[in-house]
Amino acid sequence: MSINLTLRNSIFQKTLVTLAALSLFQLAVSAQSSNEIMVTGQTALGGLVRGELMRFTAFNPLLTDLGHPNEPISLKLRVFDALGNVIAESPEVNIPPGQFRWIDFDYDDLPIAGEPGTMRKQVRTIPLWGLRSRSRLHVSTSLDLLNSSTGAGTFKFFFTVEALP
Repeated sequence: MSINLTLRNSIFQKTLVTLAALSLFQLAVSAQSSNEIMVTGQTALGGLVRGELMRFTAFNPLLTDLGHPNEPISLKLRVFDALGNVIAESPEVNIPPGQFRWIDFDYDDLPIAGEPGTMRKQVRTIPLWGLRSRSRLHVSTSLDLLNSSTGAGTFKFFFTVEALP
């Protein structure tokens, strides 16, 4: 009876150790597969008056600079006041390869006072890029000031962000 119990305990212990090792391996693999790095993009400036909205648009290319198929990227936009305080932050937006996405902030979404007389709100934006690709890629972006009612553009500022992993 004692030999049988020892044999069962030994098999049970080996099974537990094997299951624990497999679980740890699985956790490490899933952590690696979603390994995303955050890269701070280029700052842009804008000023809105009542009735305008600020639109930040980004295009994720199909291929990296080396010609490899690209992966989805994510974008979050932070908006700062003149003192460097974060006054607004967008939800994270996922951008599949070969597609555009944009983030809008309406004049009334920005919790700062406008300039005396014109009520113009001066802000600075910084995009935060989430990348899984380790190859260099160029993400084309634009900052537009649009009429909130009609969508007609009043000002466009184009630039390219080099997202370096």
